[in-house]
Amino acid sequence: MVEARQSSYWDVMFRVIAGSIWLVAGVVDKLLNPGFLNPASTKYIGFTIQYFAQGSPIKDFLYAVAFPNPVLTGELVMIGEISFGVLLMAGMLTKLASTCAFYTNLIYFLSAAWTGATEYGINLLLLGIDLYFLVNGARKFSVDSLAPGSPLWSTKIWFTVGSVIYLSVVVFLYANGI
Repeated sequence: MVEARQSSYWDVMFRVIAGSIWLVAGVVDKLLNPGFLNPASTKYIGFTIQYFAQGSPIKDFLYAVAFPNPVLTGELVMIGEISFGVLLMAGMLTKLASTCAFYTNLIYFLSAAWTGATEYGINLLLLGIDLYFLVNGARKFSVDSLAPGSPLWSTKIWFTVGSVIYLSVVVFLYANGI
């Protein structure tokens, strides 16, 4: 009993930490950063995409999907990061949020890990946390826990839905870049 309760506390702690990382990245680094979507700024998302693409194993993907329309890409990234943060912290639609966050982190990891240990470490760590919550869900102390036995707990359903959503966004970005 005590062991299960401690496990739940650890789940909540990791969910809140991961959610806060996403929320800070989306709000502070992007939403509140006036240069993020401004092509005249040195903090412009287009420059970041171009820099990461230089040594990335997914360089062609970045140039085909993200770079043709960096402002739209930046807006979608910002919305995604804020959404992942809020949903993870609340433990709401956790498996869906974790699926989409996993794909986002995978792209970040493949795009930026070559730049150094910081990008490598944080993205690899978050990939692991995303997988954990995709498989296990939010458990106790979450909005999801208010509906035990519901489809909210189906990893297959939420992995499929999240994958379709993410693929749709990628196709949308690619189509807007042509």
